[in-house]
Amino acid sequence: MKNDSIFFLSRISAKGILLVGMILMSLGTGAVAQTTITGGTSLTVLPGTTMISGDNLNISSGATMDNQGLVVLKKNLANSNVAANSIGSGTVHFSGTSAQAISGQSIIQHMTVNNASGVTVSGNTKVNGALVLTSGLVTLGSSNLVLGPAAVVSGNPGAVNMVVPTGAGEIRKEYAAAGSFTFPVGDATGIAEYSPVTLQFNSGTFVPGNTAGVKLVNAQYPGTATSYLSRYWTVSSAGITDFSCNATFRYPVADVNGTESDIFSFKVDPAQPWIAYNSANTGNHEIHANGLSSFGIFTGNEGNAPVPPDVRSLQDKIITPGMSSCADAQQTLLVAGNGTTYLVQNGGSVNHIAGVNIIYGPGFRVEAGGYLHGYISNVFCNPYNHNQPVVTGTEEPGRPTPPQTSLFTVYPNPTSGEFIVELKGEPAESSVQVEIFGIRGERLLSGDLGVAGKQVFSLASKPTGVFIVHVRSGSVSETARIIKK
Repeated sequence: MKNDSIFFLSRISAKGILLVGMILMSLGTGAVAQTTITGGTSLTVLPGTTMISGDNLNISSGATMDNQGLVVLKKNLANSNVAANSIGSGTVHFSGTSAQAISGQSIIQHMTVNNASGVTVSGNTKVNGALVLTSGLVTLGSSNLVLGPAAVVSGNPGAVNMVVPTGAGEIRKEYAAAGSFTFPVGDATGIAEYSPVTLQFNSGTFVPGNTAGVKLVNAQYPGTATSYLSRYWTVSSAGITDFSCNATFRYPVADVNGTESDIFSFKVDPAQPWIAYNSANTGNHEIHANGLSSFGIFTGNEGNAPVPPDVRSLQDKIITPGMSSCADAQQTLLVAGNGTTYLVQNGGSVNHIAGVNIIYGPGFRVEAGGYLHGYISNVFCNPYNHNQPVVTGTEEPGRPTPPQTSLFTVYPNPTSGEFIVELKGEPAESSVQVEIFGIRGERLLSGDLGVAGKQVFSLASKPTGVFIVHVRSGSVSETARIIKK
C-alpha cells in the first residue's frame, strides 16, 4: 500500500534546510520516502547542513536544486532537466547498500562514491571539484563522466574503487593548461582489474570546454600476436590542438601474453600503419608513448621481432658511451620531434634502418665522438637492440660515487629519493638543461639549473636502480650516473 502526501514547505530552520515551493513525497512500504522536486520549484540545502535521502531523489524538468552542504543518497539520483544544470556547490555522497544510478545531466561540485555495490551513470554527469572513490565501481555504459578543469580524483583508486568505461561512454577531463592527469579506469569483466591511464600534456592550445577522454576493452586487439596485451585503450580529444603529450598505460600482469620484455607500446589503426613506441616497463607493468600529437587506440604488441613494425618512433632516448644499438622499421623510422629528444653521446654507437624513410626531428643530436649510421634497406636489425645497457657491478652501500664530469656534480649519491644537481665553477651565462633518464633510455625528469646553478630532483616514486643524469650548457654536455638505494 502506498500513500501520497503533498507538502508545501518553507524554511525549516532547525535543520538549516530551505525548501521553496511544492515537494511531492511518496511514502512506500516501510515508510521510505521518494522525493520529487517538481517543475518551478527549488530545493536548497544550506551550508553546514546534511540532507539524507533514503530513496530516489528526482529533479523534475524545470526544477532546481542548490546543494550548498552535504546530500547523502541511499538510492538513485534522476535529473529530468533537458539541459545540463548545476545542483549546487556542495557534496553529493552515494552511500547505498544496493546498486545506485545517476540519470540525466547533472553538474556536481563534489561527488563521493562509497557503495560496494557500485554506481551506474546513465546520463552525462560532470564533476567540477573532487571525485572521491572510496568504495565501489562507477560504471559508465554509453554515458560520459566529465571532470572539470579543477577536478581532482582522490580515495586511492584501485580494482574495487574505480571508473569502468568499457562501453561507448568515456571518462573525460578538461585541461585548463598543459599538465598531467591520471584517469582511474579499469574493467569489471570477470575479475575487476585496474588499468589507469596518465596523460601528461607538455604543450598545446586548450580552448574552453576541451576534453581528453579514455575508455578501454579487456581483450586482445585484432592483429596483435606472439607477445601482446589482452587490453587496449582508446584515447580521444576535443578542443586541444598543437599538443605534445606523453601517455602512460598501466596493465595487470594477467594481461601479458608471451614475453613481457618483447612487448612495446603501439598506436594501432586498421586503416593506418601501426606505430611502435617504447618497450614495456616490466617493473611497473606499463607501456609508454611520448611526444604524441594525436590520439587513437593504444595496446601492447611485439616490437622486438625479426620483422619490425611498419613505423617506429624513437623518443627521449640517450645512447650512452659504450652502448651499441640498432633500431628499425619496415616503412618509417621517426627520431625525436614534437618535444622529445634523442641523443647519441661521445662513445655511443647506433644504426637506424628503415624500408622507406628515416625522419630526424627537432631534439635529435649526435655529440662529437658519437656514431650514427642511418640508411634505407630491407635487411633489418638482427636482433633489434635499442634498450639502455644494464650496468653491472656493485656499489658500496652508503658510500658516495662521484660522477665523472667536470661540468657538474650530483649529491648525495647513492640517494634514497631527493638529490641535487649543481654546476661546478661560475654560473653559466646560458640556460643549463638537466634530464634524468632511466637505464632503458626513457626520460623521467627534466629541469633548468637557473641562475642559482643548482636544483633538487626526486626519484622517490621510482624503483631502486641506476639512473642517468645528462646536463647540457650551450654546446657542452656531460653525463653522470646516480644510484637510488
